[in-house]
Amino acid sequence: MTGVTSFNKVKSSFLVLLVALWPGYAWSDSAALNSLLTQPEIEQSYSNEIQNALLVHYSNWAGTRHKLGGTGANGVDCSSFIQTLFQDKFQLQLPRSSREQMTMGERVDVSDLRSGDLLFFRTGPTRRHVGVYVGNNQFMHVSTRAGVEIAKLLSPYWQRHFITARRVGVLGATPSN
Repeated sequence: MTGVTSFNKVKSSFLVLLVALWPGYAWSDSAALNSLLTQPEIEQSYSNEIQNALLVHYSNWAGTRHKLGGTGANGVDCSSFIQTLFQDKFQLQLPRSSREQMTMGERVDVSDLRSGDLLFFRTGPTRRHVGVYVGNNQFMHVSTRAGVEIAKLLSPYWQRHFITARRVGVLGATPSN
């Protein structure tokens, strides 16, 4: 079991480095980089702890295909993925649907996003989509084409469909890896 834990730590460290150092992918927005660098040390450290927990969860789910109504490794939808993430990593119970999840916590301005904030999008006339902000203008979600992935929040598609961001009780929770 120790070998598996060590492997997962190495895998998550690699993912953090990959996300942080990917040319043109992360840190492409110098204002976002400057705001991260000027955050108080304690807040930045805690944010890194949240981000690490999110990336560990991602490493376990990356590429899992999208399945409407799915709740597991054979296929998952966006709201189930977020519900599982918050239960497993932060011991927080979220509702099953993205529409209900959108009523949780408090509204957050995009300029004040922190790792762990929920992001909501309108992807159809009555359809809502949810993802979780991981930092560096990127979020983790379940894509209908690619499955579980990390995407750029600043892409024209996601900017056009963005509804709101919400902060739920992550700040009071201790992430578990």
